[in-house]
Amino acid sequence: MKINRRKFVGGTAGIGIGLAIAGCSESAEDATSGTPNSPRNGRSDVVILGAGVSGLQTAWLLEQQGMTVTVIEARDRVGGRIVTLFDQPGYPEMGFNAFYAGYGRGLDAAKRAGVELQPLGERIFGGKPSQVYISGQPFTREQWAQFPGNPFPEQYKSVMPAELVNTVLKQGARLENAFDWRSPKNAALDRSLYEFLKAHGLSEAAIQLSANTSPYYGYNAWDVSSLMLEQHNGFMKAQMAAGKEMWAVKGGNQQLPQRLAEQIKGDVLLECEVVAIRSDDQGVTVHCRDGSEFKAARAVCSLPFSALRNVHVDPVLEGPQAQAVAQLGYLPISMVFVTATSPFWEEDNMSPAMWTDGILGSVMPQRFGDDPAEITGFIVQSRADLADYWDTFDPETAKAMVVDQIEKLRPAAKGKIEAHSYFSWGEQRFNGGDLSYFKPGQVAAFVNEMAKPTGRLHFCGEHTAVSARGLEGALESSERVALEVLQA
Repeated sequence: MKINRRKFVGGTAGIGIGLAIAGCSESAEDATSGTPNSPRNGRSDVVILGAGVSGLQTAWLLEQQGMTVTVIEARDRVGGRIVTLFDQPGYPEMGFNAFYAGYGRGLDAAKRAGVELQPLGERIFGGKPSQVYISGQPFTREQWAQFPGNPFPEQYKSVMPAELVNTVLKQGARLENAFDWRSPKNAALDRSLYEFLKAHGLSEAAIQLSANTSPYYGYNAWDVSSLMLEQHNGFMKAQMAAGKEMWAVKGGNQQLPQRLAEQIKGDVLLECEVVAIRSDDQGVTVHCRDGSEFKAARAVCSLPFSALRNVHVDPVLEGPQAQAVAQLGYLPISMVFVTATSPFWEEDNMSPAMWTDGILGSVMPQRFGDDPAEITGFIVQSRADLADYWDTFDPETAKAMVVDQIEKLRPAAKGKIEAHSYFSWGEQRFNGGDLSYFKPGQVAAFVNEMAKPTGRLHFCGEHTAVSARGLEGALESSERVALEVLQA
């Protein structure tokens, strides 16, 4: 499918941004013939693999310097890990959620795209604080601190399970500068989160509840580098220092990549699954599953390594870079969007937000209607092993399970909730998970090598960022790779 910049039809995705479409099976030369900014002689200066934010930003940056660019995307949409459910109330987000005050690159991209941002503070933090459910029993923070079964060290008794890992990481930070995490002098710190937490007095039970039940990165405390988590905490600390404001695109974050795609002068081609990348002294040829080929002087790959490992690269990647492509972790996250016909949380006088140690996962109220206090629905989220478990069921069975579990924990909700969309990042063919992460030893092993260009093939994407994470990391990587291409 081909996005044509000049012809728009209304109503696509329910937001009034339309895209005229043509087949990807045509050659790159045919696809771009007759376009003023089309590749010269059927060949782009650069072909970019992936139309997520990093790929689109790279394309725009290179075009600003006079290069011709073709962007190809395997999915039938742009946006990568930005996915909005436009057919549900409040336009719930399945991926990227918020711009923080320190997201200078992201806020600049939103301004250039012309999207309207709305503040999130009241929508995210409004209402009663979340309650934790342990073995089906609900606890407020005060009740949790006094609970005899609370396994946390005395100084952390009032810390909720979802908060404990970051609390200990902050208090036990070993890096003088969190952005120095890649330095060889810190390689000895590239050990498991489990070892870090044990060294700070956490018991096996405390680690299981706080780090393994619903991990932010990795499958469990053994599976993620504490050095990487310190870098992440440093990035978030910098965001908080910039201000507590948060924003989202009014009407859905997916409008951002759609608008960015419209600003690309070259072609953005959808449903072009890359199966091989071949390069030599003359240039790069990208082969797609439908038989189409794209030639360019250079290629930029923004694909997650979980997708790149299924692509034949010639000459083959070697050393730490090959290790990174084969081994970099991606966290599975699965979600169900739920709506309520009646405010059951007012009937039982309990918080609508829930964190559980059972198969329900976490329940996060969404307040994205005209009234910031109105709950437009709930995102029920599972992570790591629990997400894999959910994915063993068909979507309808998984949605029914979520409804059943909510009604068991909250009898006031019985007959008043309905599950709608089921979304799994682990089941996304071109992702194989959501958040990328480094396992113990991998920061030292390949973080400084994994994004280096290999001949005429360059790399970007959030997983290659070195100072930022999330959307900001994706845009950071675009700046670095654009400079690499321009200086090559």
